[in-house]
Amino acid sequence: MMRVVIILLCAATSLFAGDYPLVGSGGALPTAFRHSAHADMECAVCHVGVKESVAGTDNLLPKWSVCSDCHAADDVANKGVALGEPMDGFVFKAITDYSAIFRHKRHLDMAKLECSACHTNLDEQVNHFPRMADCMKCHSARAVAMECNTCHLPKENLKPADHNVLWVQRHGGASSEANANCAMCHASGSALDCQGCHQGDAVVNPHPRNYLNSHGQDAHLSDMRCGTCHEQRSFCLDCHRDLNVLPTDHFRPGFVTPNGGTHGESAEFDLESCMSCHDTPNSEPTCARCHAK
Repeated sequence: MMRVVIILLCAATSLFAGDYPLVGSGGALPTAFRHSAHADMECAVCHVGVKESVAGTDNLLPKWSVCSDCHAADDVANKGVALGEPMDGFVFKAITDYSAIFRHKRHLDMAKLECSACHTNLDEQVNHFPRMADCMKCHSARAVAMECNTCHLPKENLKPADHNVLWVQRHGGASSEANANCAMCHASGSALDCQGCHQGDAVVNPHPRNYLNSHGQDAHLSDMRCGTCHEQRSFCLDCHRDLNVLPTDHFRPGFVTPNGGTHGESAEFDLESCMSCHDTPNSEPTCARCHAK
């Protein structure tokens, strides 16, 4: 029994004796530190080693010696640790939980990103860790690989917290919400896309009978919801182009003439509606076929 107590005491001593004993515990960290008071400093002055860091598990939090050396200098107005009421504690992920293959060095050197591009609102927020949605948005804009293994190891558990035992029953409703980001992991053609389950006899049709006659109204009001399942615009074109299913104004006399026609008025009124069909990916813009001549 005594041996067990000694072991526990040693473990507790090692836990609380480090520079940041709460790192890895996921507990609250009350602090009076303000990023806003250090805004004129380069991040790497305090976060030593960040420019050469090649693993997300690197502990880049500043050590006490970094703070004390700076605050002890003659040119620092507020010597010593700033006094005041500590902020409310916040809970953060253990550093060891982050991806071992994420590289700060690559983002700083190759992508030429500023720290604030990922760690946003430093003056306002307490927890400045980027969200996966932020990473995906940036990767998409820069045409960077978006596969999971670009940043994560196979052993990492990336499943969101709401994907519990009831998720299969409720995921359909969640996927239709305006802010749904299912495609981040379940992109079309991937091993985890919708068709992996919803095909053949397993297809669940969410539309009422005769929906073919009224689907245009829903598509016009919220094409984003249609895109949840019908990701490719060619899905619409397969019927609308081949069967000559067109908006009613396309059949009016003079809509398109050698000298122009009234289609320009429609385009001026609602160009976005025109582009929903007349600007398909990897093809010449429809307008340019005539107006560029």
